[in-house]
Amino acid sequence: MSPDRSVMIEAMKRLIGNVEAKTCTMADSIMELPSAYYLDEEYWKREVDRLFHKSPIVLALSCEIAEPNSYVALDNVPGFRIVVTRDGKGQPHAFYNACSHRGAPVVSGRGKAPRFSCPYHSWTYTTEGKLVGVTSERLFGECAKGEMGLTPIRVEERHGLIFGVLDPDAPFDLDDFLGDYGAELEQVGLAHMHHVWSHDFKGPNWKFCKDGFIENYHFASVHNESLPTFMGDINVTDMWGMHSRILLPDVEIHRQRALPEEEWNPPAAFATVYYMFPNTMISTCWGDWPLITRLYPGLRPDESTAVQTLLSRNVPTSETIAEAKSWEASYKRITQEEDYVLDYGIQHAAENGHGRIYRLGRNEAALQHFHQSVARLVDPPVGLTSRASQKRMEEMA
Repeated sequence: MSPDRSVMIEAMKRLIGNVEAKTCTMADSIMELPSAYYLDEEYWKREVDRLFHKSPIVLALSCEIAEPNSYVALDNVPGFRIVVTRDGKGQPHAFYNACSHRGAPVVSGRGKAPRFSCPYHSWTYTTEGKLVGVTSERLFGECAKGEMGLTPIRVEERHGLIFGVLDPDAPFDLDDFLGDYGAELEQVGLAHMHHVWSHDFKGPNWKFCKDGFIENYHFASVHNESLPTFMGDINVTDMWGMHSRILLPDVEIHRQRALPEEEWNPPAAFATVYYMFPNTMISTCWGDWPLITRLYPGLRPDESTAVQTLLSRNVPTSETIAEAKSWEASYKRITQEEDYVLDYGIQHAAENGHGRIYRLGRNEAALQHFHQSVARLVDPPVGLTSRASQKRMEEMA
């Protein structure tokens, strides 16, 4: 399944309009944010609870567990060490990756197996999370195995994504969470794609990292060599509730707009980035190689983990896998060696004191929208900001 061409053509027309006008989607005014909004520990704790525990987040991609009795684990994501499975009947599940005996991870990586055994004492579980084997049970003592399965996390599968809510007492209404954005995700076609590679890496505060993923204002300065053909001052940004979509033009759009409309190739003329609140970006998603980036907060405000996954619209072959490896090197350079170097620098400067004010321009509309959405859900505490910034945050909420 490929994105609807009529949707892509309409998006390209809008983007051409902004290219001709040399403009982008604009917010109403400049927005101020206090640096403490990133690193204040009490605010951060509330943020993690409300955004990552009480709201739906993406735990896995459907294509990562495409077959019955398959699994994928978030091995290196502190605070989110979770395993997602698909049972023998094709139903998805998620569990905290901790044996009910002594808490060791029961599985790692990704694979396919109807059962997996904890490497510590070989207690055995099914992909439905049921405890079915206790080593030397006669000597260990009588166990109520039916009550000692893996601790479950509620999940729903939609649009090629496995969503979960970690807090068992929080509401889980995916229709309300996604709204009309669900139709946008569906037409991307993630459910019909193939997993190519995944890797994870550490970073500073998750919002410092997040900011760079949803604005192209920095492209000319930071990515002038790695992304030399993208226009850093032009975009089209649309919002659906807390979510958004950004169209980023390539200079190729100049050549294509001179062609007849039926010859246009939108994925070559611009990149499309879907941002799903709070932490998931689906980049270049109208082309053949969508990149999924999920950002998770760490165990402290100044830590985070990113999980990046490359998908393919086509069945991977030896040739396409070789091409995918080149994409892996490119994304590592762009994200870790360019963006994250600056993100760490920004965080280090913020650690000098919490009185600094950041300013988000009118040309950073998606970024402003993100921080407005966070503020509405987390409720900035009195005293966190300067007087002027506190007024702005109150207006946002």
